[in-house]
Parts: sequence; structure tokens; C-alpha cells
Amino acid sequence: MIYSKKAIVWDFSILQLTENKFWCRGVVLKGNKPWQNKKNNTLRNALSVLKTYFRPVYANQEIKIHLQGKTITTETDARGRFEIILETNSLEVKIMMDDSYLNIENNYVTTFTAPSGYLDIISDIDDTILVSNTSNLFKRIKTLLFFVPEKRDVIVFTQKIFQEWQEVNPRLFYVSKSESNLYGILTAFIKYNSLPKGLLILTPYLNFTQLIKGYKPENFKLDAVRFLIKNTRSEKYVLVGDDSQKDMFIYTIIANEFPELILKIYIRQTGKKVSKSQSRMWQNLTATGISASYFLPEHEDAVLEEIKKLKLKLI
Repeated sequence: MIYSKKAIVWDFSILQLTENKFWCRGVVLKGNKPWQNKKNNTLRNALSVLKTYFRPVYANQEIKIHLQGKTITTETDARGRFEIILETNSLEVKIMMDDSYLNIENNYVTTFTAPSGYLDIISDIDDTILVSNTSNLFKRIKTLLFFVPEKRDVIVFTQKIFQEWQEVNPRLFYVSKSESNLYGILTAFIKYNSLPKGLLILTPYLNFTQLIKGYKPENFKLDAVRFLIKNTRSEKYVLVGDDSQKDMFIYTIIANEFPELILKIYIRQTGKKVSKSQSRMWQNLTATGISASYFLPEHEDAVLEEIKKLKLKLI
């Protein structure tokens, strides 16, 4: 088997939607070396992160997906992304470009099969599972560049929420406006902190110019959460986020669209005080009638005790 030396598949995943239907997605990058910082060095981390924004993608490139004796042809978009719904009974997928197989970055779980069906958890990443300082641009850049994944602060309360729900064997989806460039950092953080290895859905890969201009799809996160709920169809969903960006706004829309499917919403309070705009968003969220908790560390015992009661309704 001949592997390409000029490209690699990055941020690759296969998600089982139904018994024989799978969502396959990834990004094709030029060059065959993945993101890495094996020595956990601060300077090396900064350089590795910066290099991702100067690494080209293979845009509008034909690729071939081989599975179960079939070949399916598709194409990357302008950001190097591809995604396709596959109908198959096999999870062995190989990807080719220009008659060579592409290495798939595999330092993280790539295949996510159906769980018990009782519950799926959809969670934000930044300032929900790890401290990112998204409300302060200078602090965010400093944290991203100069803190290796293993030294980033985990949100312990969110970690405990995930642990408490594990009894019902949920799938966990991490949906974030963080760009696909950061896939290596985020997966390293998840593994190091023993967080559930959930599917990551990140915004498109960016070059440096796009990063500076802040070019990201406006409704990316809302559309991603909608897609998951419409296509995975678990019995219930738990939504987890924070108040630093638009999680409450997005989850309010989702709660109104799928009221019978949303079991619980958790919002982490990131600051010492709640602003007027945060208060308005919280009021709109609670007005949906869906059970929600706006939590601080001192609420831990009450929140975890409630989860034990909620689990009894699912098991």
C-alpha cells in the first residue's frame, strides 16, 4: 500500500448515525506531519500552534473513499474539508488522493459508534471543559500559545458532571467555535485530563489571514447542534456550556425547537458577577421551560445530586 508523502487527513472522524449509516468527515492538509509537541515545551507549543495557520489545505481536491469493496468519490471544499454520509456495514475506511492512500492522524479516537441510546451529551469546549479566557483576547492568545495542553486548567465541575452521567453510557460531542487547527491541542488536553473521548466538531481550518479577520461561519455551532440532534436521535440530550459567548442564546433556540428531547441544560458562570446581557439570556433560556442550571463551584453538591435522580428516569 503506497501512502502519500504530500498530504494527511486531519481532524478525521466517523460517527454512526443509524445501524448502517455513518457520517464521515475530515480535513486534507498539505504535508505528512501532524501537529505535535512531544517534549511539552512552551516555546515549541507556541511555534507548533502558529505553524498550523501557515499550513495549506488541499482545497477543491477530488478524493476517493474506499470501504467494503466500494469506492465513493467526493471533493474537499475551499477549506480542505470533506464530509459525506456513508451507507455501509463496515467501519474500515481508506482515503485516496492522486492514486495514493492518505495517512489519517490517529492519536485520538476516530470512530464513534452508537451507545445505549438513552442519552447524548453535547458540550462546548472553551471555558466549559478548559480555561480559555475567551472573553479577553490578550489572555486567550497567551493561554493558547504559552500553555501546553497538559498545563491547561480543566474545569473540574464540568469534569464531575460528565463522570456522574457515565452510568447511562452517553456519547459525548464537543462542539466549539475553536478552529480545526487546534484539534491536536484539544485532543491532547482531553486525553491528559481523562475526559470522555467524544467527537470534536470544530470550525473550519484557518490560514493566518482568515484568523486575523476572524472569518468563521456565523451559525456554525447552532447548525452543528441541530445536525446532531436531528441525525443521532438519542432518547434525550444534555447540553453543557458557559456564559462567556453565545451558548445560552444557542441553547435557547435548540430548547424551543426540540423541547421533548432536551433533558437538561448546564451553563457555567465564568465571572464573579453576571452582566445584564447574561441575565437576559438566562431569563430567555429558563423561559423555554427546560430544566437548566447556571452553576458555580459552590453548587456542585446540588447539581450532582440532581443528576443521580435524573438518571433513574433513563435507566
